[in-house]
Amino acid sequence: MIVPSGMGRLALLVAGPAALLAVVAALALSSGGRAAPAPPCGSERPRGLPGEAVELTAGEGIWSAWIAYPAEAGERITVLWRLDGFVPGPLELSGADAQGHRLAVEFGPSPVIPQLRGGGLVWPRPGREWGSRVLFSHPGCWRLEVGAGDRRGELVLSVRG
Repeated sequence: MIVPSGMGRLALLVAGPAALLAVVAALALSSGGRAAPAPPCGSERPRGLPGEAVELTAGEGIWSAWIAYPAEAGERITVLWRLDGFVPGPLELSGADAQGHRLAVEFGPSPVIPQLRGGGLVWPRPGREWGSRVLFSHPGCWRLEVGAGDRRGELVLSVRG
């Protein structure tokens, strides 16, 4: 092994940090000069519905229509649910944040009679519909689980303060 002496060591000490700085600068410029955004709390991808409502998919053939979105802590939010195909038994809804604080399900999910489906909302999804009203106690990342029989769905979403 050859160990540089005198000026060689000095050149390596100066070149090392400079080379590292050059690599970091090149990486920053290759990403457009911006740091990558932090990953979102949830993987929800809202789809706009007529009016102010948005649709979030909770699983295969399970959809939710949020009358107010994004979800706001302390605000009572009406959420409609649709499941396509055969749905065995009543729909169940629960949720919690990472610390175990439970979602307040103030109403439902209750079946919506066909004459009132969508509550005036034009929602092009097939299946049986349920209505619910939820309340998030505080901002943060929340996981909602919905299901009936062996049909299960999940939403992970960020609630604003």
